[in-house]
Order: sequence, then C-alpha cells, then structure tokens
Amino acid sequence: MIWTLILKYWRVIGGFLAMAAFLGWITWQGQHITTLKGKLAVSQASIVSYEESLSVLQADTKAKIQALEEEKNREIERTKTQERLLGRIEGASDEQNGPVAPVLRDTVERLYGRTPDTNKSD
Repeated sequence: MIWTLILKYWRVIGGFLAMAAFLGWITWQGQHITTLKGKLAVSQASIVSYEESLSVLQADTKAKIQALEEEKNREIERTKTQERLLGRIEGASDEQNGPVAPVLRDTVERLYGRTPDTNKSD
C-alpha cells in the first residue's frame, strides 16, 4: 500500500525530497557562513591586538634609540673634554709640572686604555 502511494505520487515526493535537500544545503551553507564570520571576527580582534602590541614596541624602540643617541652625544662630549684636558696636561711647561705630573699622566693614559711608559723620567 505504501508502494502504491509512492508510485502514484512519485513526482510530489521527489519534488519534496529535492526541496528538502535544497533547503538543507542552504541551511548548511548559512551555518558555514556564520562560522566563517565568527572566525573573521576573532581574526580581526587578533589583528587589533597585534597592532597595539606593535605600536607599543615601536614607541619603546624609538625611546631606546633616542636614549642611546643622547648617551652617544654625552660620550662624545666627555671624550672631547678628556682629550682637551689630556692635551693641556701633556703640553704643560716645566714650571707647571709638579711632583704629581707623572702620576696624573699615567692615570690619564690608563683611562684611554694605553699602557703608560714607565721608562720616562720627568
């Protein structure tokens, strides 16, 4: 009896099954799109987080570069001052040289990383 109904209304049943399959496919695609939208939202949130981290790192790097530049400039000035003072010490006349002149000269030489000449007699 069921087979008789199926054979009699096969076009209606086939159409219904085709419609059900089509609606199922559309529903599945809708869920797939919803899932992809969720993944997109998570990805966009990650991008925002990474951009914030990057901007913090860039600001930190700029601050460190600026600090290093300032330190470099201070060291250049310090070196120029030391060289100027060393020139004054080395160019001092005999009247200006006192008993501590050799010790001072040796100390300045050591500051520059040179080995003082211990064979000099001043």
